[in-house]
Amino acid sequence: MRTLTIKSGGGGGNFTDGWNHVEITKAKYGDWEGSKYIDVWFKDFPETLNMRCYAKKGKDGEEFAIGRLFRFANAGLTEALEGDDGTKVVKLDDSADQLVGKMLHVFLHKDGEYFRVLAQPAPTEFTNQVETFKENDISYWKGKAEKYYNDYVKKDTSSNGAFASTEDDVFASMPD
Repeated sequence: MRTLTIKSGGGGGNFTDGWNHVEITKAKYGDWEGSKYIDVWFKDFPETLNMRCYAKKGKDGEEFAIGRLFRFANAGLTEALEGDDGTKVVKLDDSADQLVGKMLHVFLHKDGEYFRVLAQPAPTEFTNQVETFKENDISYWKGKAEKYYNDYVKKDTSSNGAFASTEDDVFASMPD
């Protein structure tokens, strides 16, 4: 006689190739060989399927990749100031727990036999004291992420599963 333990959910998850609307359940900062990153996990995804977003700095020295994650998740915003040139400077509480319970669109793709989450999320619809994201904004950011996926991540150069895109300059300085 033997016993068998069966895990609920079967590990299959509630996700599909392409874009998924997700809720963040956990986030944690880490460091890999001197590069700061944040790992993010999602409701209904297995623990092994998370998004790792590495810190990246623009030409001005300002970190933007993790900042964009917080921006698109509408997380951690504490203050917004208007600049002289019409720009907005936002202060963020970028502690990982600020992301928990927030919603995003994430892109899942196959890498061999495994799913991966692209580190280029898109926002959901929301309005805060700084900006509003509507469906056309979401489509714009999804298009940018899809172009990045096709140009830098996708291993297979055939047209199977590729997205049509006319965006010119997408994350050119951000190899995955």
